[in-house]
Amino acid sequence: MARIEKSTSQPQHDGQPSQGHGVTLEEAAVIADGAEHTKPSLWTLSMVRLYGCLFIGYLCATTNGFDGAVMGGINAMTSYQKYFHMVSASSSTGLIFAIYNIGTACSVPFVGPVNDRFGRRAGMFLGSTIIIIGTIITARAVNHGMFMGGRFVLGFGVCFVNVSGPVYVGEMAHPSWRGPLSGLYNCFWYIGSIVAAWVVYAARQKANGWRIPLYCQLIASSIIFIFAWWLPESPRWLISQGRTESARAVLARYHGEGDPEHPLVKLQMAEMEFQISTQGSDKKWWDYSELVSTRAQRRRLICVLSMAVFGQWSGNSVTSYYLPVMLENAGITSQSKKLLLNGINSPLCFVASITGTMFLDKAGRRPLLMCSLACCIICFSILTPVSKLADQNPDNTAAANTSIAFIYLFGIIFSSAWTPLSPMYVVECLDTNTRAKGKSLAQFFTACASAIIQYSSGPAFQHIKYYFYICFIGWDVLELVFIYFFWPETKDRTLEELDELFQARNPVKRSLEPKDLRTVLNTLQFESKAEDA
Repeated sequence: MARIEKSTSQPQHDGQPSQGHGVTLEEAAVIADGAEHTKPSLWTLSMVRLYGCLFIGYLCATTNGFDGAVMGGINAMTSYQKYFHMVSASSSTGLIFAIYNIGTACSVPFVGPVNDRFGRRAGMFLGSTIIIIGTIITARAVNHGMFMGGRFVLGFGVCFVNVSGPVYVGEMAHPSWRGPLSGLYNCFWYIGSIVAAWVVYAARQKANGWRIPLYCQLIASSIIFIFAWWLPESPRWLISQGRTESARAVLARYHGEGDPEHPLVKLQMAEMEFQISTQGSDKKWWDYSELVSTRAQRRRLICVLSMAVFGQWSGNSVTSYYLPVMLENAGITSQSKKLLLNGINSPLCFVASITGTMFLDKAGRRPLLMCSLACCIICFSILTPVSKLADQNPDNTAAANTSIAFIYLFGIIFSSAWTPLSPMYVVECLDTNTRAKGKSLAQFFTACASAIIQYSSGPAFQHIKYYFYICFIGWDVLELVFIYFFWPETKDRTLEELDELFQARNPVKRSLEPKDLRTVLNTLQFESKAEDA
């Protein structure tokens, strides 16, 4: 029988690859066919166990979502404004929002190495610990400097969970359901957002009521802190550490119904053992060169960093942190009404994000993102003139109601695609050896982009009000064109099979071709060598 040997050409990571998969072409075809026709029920024992593990990862998004809504909410609270002598739209408000992202940016050099050296669980544990410390400082702040310091610490810790959480979820998710399971990660952003918005609303009349929602930020981070070490480690991280049998055991328990010979377990093990290096740059905390070492890696990085920026500059950061100000521009001046409308926004976006997640594997990543952007452009195009009408004539209730409707509609449309895909697409575009460092670099760009938009939005709303929306119309058009030409489709492939896609001369064109046996064989880099039977 002809045995197929592993190609002598190296995969696109530094260092030597781990031990070869050692399977024949015929065996690979059988395994691939078995895996293709093996899609488990969503409610098997293995899947239920997996949901419990992924839930802890999902809570990492909740910690970030809480901050977005809590700061937008307390920024409209009279007790907060009087205590710190703040104005809801000003450069000082923008700085308080932005310092969170400055903290995130400062933690980036440490996040990748912690995840690579100690594992994904360690990143979640350390991040939740820092968040708890930052929350206590912020909630007990007695002056402006202490409040700013607490938010810096919060941002520093959130970066750890924002990298470790989605990476863990993406690497642990069952390949047959990776789209919905990974997409759900960022949907939990709205769990934090919903809780924060309604706690702010409930505390609006209390003296020093602004402290209450800040203390609630302890809930999700405390759960992560308690349960992180009880989770199974990512099988891909285990492979990168040379712990092959531990990885096989995790895959069997959570993907193979306890059977190490399950087709999906065998296929993933073969692909991971070939693709993941045990001596790659992830073992060198200072080495980021692998992110740009080949054409394929540079193409990956372009997708990752553009997603990091696009996810913040499409208009969503404004609606998250400055929704009460946007409502004020639409003619809503009552504190209670602004906080009530702020509280309604998050549940609507949460439902939209869950709905969009269910279509990730059916519609694909690219169509959802591009359709979402096209609709966002339309929303801002209508929101700009009607906000002007509402502001110039407070008695024009039709204009005010239309403005509110399109603010909500923008949030719903954006959330249906960008909320589930923002972290998920980044994880998919990176290989295991660069995933933690690449995701932390993406987090740095996200933090910088978010800090810029948050700091500039306050003065922009103060000086040009609703005309600020025009900036997003033009930018979203550029995003749509860029995605069409540069972002490949990633659905229907395992994380390792995406390597074959990025190695292609035209990744976008290759990604639009259906997955077939060639995809698996190219992933394993077979080349024939006849052996005597």
